[in-house]
Amino acid sequence: MQIERVQAIAGTANFKQLPEKFIRPAHERPENTKPLEGVSVPVISLSESHDILVKEIYNACSEWGFFLLKDHGISPGLIEKLWKVGIEFFNQPQEEKEKYANDPSTGKFEGYGTKMTKNLDEKVEWVDYFFHLMSPPTRVNHQIWPQTPSSYREVTEEYNK
Repeated sequence: MQIERVQAIAGTANFKQLPEKFIRPAHERPENTKPLEGVSVPVISLSESHDILVKEIYNACSEWGFFLLKDHGISPGLIEKLWKVGIEFFNQPQEEKEKYANDPSTGKFEGYGTKMTKNLDEKVEWVDYFFHLMSPPTRVNHQIWPQTPSSYREVTEEYNK
């Protein structure tokens, strides 16, 4: 089964408009809003005690639905390296990425894919992704991890520590 990849659609010379199957109904589209002065996203530090951390996460998720995490111990340099290997993977020719294609119809969920799940309005997401397990070690399948960029495995494993 040939899957139409989002990145391939967007990269065509005659791409002028989003295909209808990706256009969300008006009630699902975000509106542009003005920032509210004095209001900021919850920032949670992992250096807090367990009880405080649980309470802050609960409150942030209940009131906001998300939060910014700090003091997690992941260096900005490592985060940048992770971004770079991801960008390098997705900037490869389509044929190279397809070597790692998943196939949910056969139970193969790890690998390169395009989110094709339809919502109630029969619209699909505008998303290509690469998914693989990183934990537990007994479930990690390095065969599906990209060979290019060559630093992908090293950087991803460093991030997973």
